Amino acid sequence: MGVLSSPKNKMSLSGLVAGKKIVLGLAIGLALLLLPAFYLTAAPAQRTQQPARPAADQVLGTVAAVNAADKTFTVKEDKTGTEYAVTVSGARRFLKVPPGEKDLKKAQPIEASQIAVGDRLLARGQKEAGSSKLDAVIVIVMSAGELQQKHESELADWQKRGTRGSLAGIDLTTRQITMQMRAPEGQKAVAVLTTPETQFTRYAPDSVKFSDAKPSSFMELRPGDQLRVLGNMNADGTQITAEKVISGAFRTVAATIVSASPDGKQIQATDTQSKQPITVTLTDDSAVRRLPPMMANMLARRLNPNFKAAAPGANPGPAPEGGASPRRRPATAENEGGQTGAGASVPAANGANGGRTGGDISQMLERLPKISVSELKPGDAVVISGGAGEDKTHMTAVNIIAGVEPLFASAPPSQGRSSSALGMWNLDISTPGEQQ
Repeated sequence: MGVLSSPKNKMSLSGLVAGKKIVLGLAIGLALLLLPAFYLTAAPAQRTQQPARPAADQVLGTVAAVNAADKTFTVKEDKTGTEYAVTVSGARRFLKVPPGEKDLKKAQPIEASQIAVGDRLLARGQKEAGSSKLDAVIVIVMSAGELQQKHESELADWQKRGTRGSLAGIDLTTRQITMQMRAPEGQKAVAVLTTPETQFTRYAPDSVKFSDAKPSSFMELRPGDQLRVLGNMNADGTQITAEKVISGAFRTVAATIVSASPDGKQIQATDTQSKQPITVTLTDDSAVRRLPPMMANMLARRLNPNFKAAAPGANPGPAPEGGASPRRRPATAENEGGQTGAGASVPAANGANGGRTGGDISQMLERLPKISVSELKPGDAVVISGGAGEDKTHMTAVNIIAGVEPLFASAPPSQGRSSSALGMWNLDISTPGEQQ
């Protein structure tokens, strides 16, 4: 009893217990260290009996054809344009997602029979080696009809509340943008207020298609960018609270045609402001259009109310600086006045919407038919819009507008004909719902 109750023996007992705990801990730790090694040396045969499951393949694109009998869909893949035969006979799930959703929270189960041509489709499963076939396990769909409704709704909203212009200044502290836009009274500065909820999108350097644009941020904005802003403008038209901002770095050049390649893929021209040669590359997405004489004269009078169009058959006016004399064109009934031909449906310039899309030049241009590069001849005056790269002697064209001689002729010489005329042009960048 004395031994157990003595302080010295109590200390020895507690030390013994602690020592046993340490030894036990070391033993457990050693066992844990040895266990992986034992597993690695003793169980390889057992693990190799369960090969890793191959990663799932997927096809994302638009339904081009439906074969109900074989339960197969022909899907044109977005990235490559390859048409895949997607078999769904073994699919476990068919889901329909509302347009614009980023996850499956609002997905609804559907039947394969509800999938139609034009629907957007994502199929996951296994591709057959060496073929364009995929056996789908899960199929996710967005309805073509619902997508069209969403596009129309977005387009209507942009036409009602969208404003375009060029970026004149950025305040990094307040995250405010100063945008120059056109108004009935002329150029006007508008304050664009952004918030953490404002969505930013930026165009690819060589495309004005919204489908080619990428998510962006306030910090990617640069002075001189072309902008489209969706948001509510205040009563006096001096401030917009932005919900969406679409930006792009583009360049607009006044030039005269020197030559065009036989394949229509390249144009040699002279920049009328710098007097330097410029090589213009055209892609499948490049659009070439020509202003009808009446529309050109109308735009010239907008630039200079005192401008008088040349008499039928006469030279339309002096060429842009540094360029050859414009070619004479056959006189038409549209040269002066009247409401016939392509200009009949042209909206009034800069209507009451304060510079919004309804009255912009680009809206007028959208109504014009495209022409072939071969229709451009040496000496033609053109306005070229495209990506703004580091090399000022080369650009990839997005839009080329011919028939602009009256615009250059109408600009006051003291302001510089081409520079003054270019001030009224905005690049025709598309917004959600617009078809290019």
